[in-house]
Amino acid sequence: MSGPISFVFTLQKLYPFWHTAEQIAAKQEKRLRALLRHAATHSPFYQRRFARIDIERCALSDLPTLTKAEMMENYDELVTDRRLNKADLGAFVDDPKNLGRYYLGRYGVSHTSGSQGQPALIVQDRDALALVFAVQFARGTRLKRRFLPHLGRILNPARMAVLTIKPGFYPSAAAFAYLPGYLRPVFKLMPISVSDSIAENNRKLEAFRPHYLTGYASALEAFGREQEAGRLRLKELGCLTQITNVAEPLPADKGAWLEEVFGAPVGDEYAMGECLVLSSGCTAGRGAHVNADLAILEVVDENYRPVPPGTEGSKVLVTNLYNHVQPIIRYEVDDRVTMGTAPCGCDSVLPYIASISGRSKDLLWIETGGEKRELPYYVFLTGLHHVRDLAEHQIVQTGPRNFLIRAVPQKGRTLDPSRIRQLVQDSAQAEGLAGTFDFDVEILAELPRGPSGKIMRVKNEYAAMVQS
Repeated sequence: MSGPISFVFTLQKLYPFWHTAEQIAAKQEKRLRALLRHAATHSPFYQRRFARIDIERCALSDLPTLTKAEMMENYDELVTDRRLNKADLGAFVDDPKNLGRYYLGRYGVSHTSGSQGQPALIVQDRDALALVFAVQFARGTRLKRRFLPHLGRILNPARMAVLTIKPGFYPSAAAFAYLPGYLRPVFKLMPISVSDSIAENNRKLEAFRPHYLTGYASALEAFGREQEAGRLRLKELGCLTQITNVAEPLPADKGAWLEEVFGAPVGDEYAMGECLVLSSGCTAGRGAHVNADLAILEVVDENYRPVPPGTEGSKVLVTNLYNHVQPIIRYEVDDRVTMGTAPCGCDSVLPYIASISGRSKDLLWIETGGEKRELPYYVFLTGLHHVRDLAEHQIVQTGPRNFLIRAVPQKGRTLDPSRIRQLVQDSAQAEGLAGTFDFDVEILAELPRGPSGKIMRVKNEYAAMVQS
């Protein structure tokens, strides 16, 4: 893809309504076998894993699953470029000046949020990063026509406002940092930090007049309240064509409310740093569509058995078909997903995700000036991103402005509480929250689990005490 015109034709190839379900399935199968062959040939980790498996004929269920802990413990042997290693990549992302730079001149680097317990390093080549934008344009935006629908963007660039936190190597920010140069004529991006002044952010949004508004559910709700109160006027400007919720579950009633206050449809997008194009939000309603030609999503129970459509699974297994440098095959994610029981009304042949529950967590807040203010979980996560020997964590609120970080090291590793404290303090400082809360760090051998056997990453014990 050497320029905007070439990119437009790439979008046409991805446009879902050109394909039949059989064609999508054939592409998925072809890409799966190519991924398995590449992994078995170039990854010592997968060479051992697949030694007794016929990767040309095996069923997907014949392949072993992969946990985040396994991936990070075997990172240097799992990647297929022998020049890559966890220590050097860790040092690369620890330097903020490297954001947007290509490692070895070839690879974009990010780290996951750690919301499943520990952060993970993710490496992708230029083509994989460009694909993220191509899929978003082709499958995640509402179109008025189907014949070369994106050609007009050359003369009228798409404008997207992304409600996010400060720039960093977490996947959503890192992906935008690697925006290909040839896309700049057709795609204008405005990051909006939710930590900045809400009044200033309102002014920025109104001046930018975004076509697309993308962000976490909590951020979308915050700006929805501004719109409802008349302090933000995007609905009156008539610029918005679509709102996309990412990273957090959005209840149906909140989605309907956002559609009403903004006058634009709201879609969900289910993805993760390990597979950014796992799905695209449905452009005709709520829910999302699995990009089944580029990824495989298995919804399973606790014993890895597939659950039928309409039944909520206990976890999902994700296979990324387009990232060959870091093969992610049947990767366990502790999300609760329900597939639709009938085809989606938008006529897409891609599998339909009816709902995503995600990992449950309590709301954190602090009391300042006699008022409650939400304390975003990511303030802790942003600091924990850099603790790569971390296996598990839990954030516990113990008082009106008091918290406890419980941390478990990876097997055979140790954690430094003072370093964790400094990293989280640095995160709070960057978000303008320095001095607004206090916290302790506790290193444990394991974390307590709830009745379901799962670890609750965020737990508000103080709220429970107040309510009782």
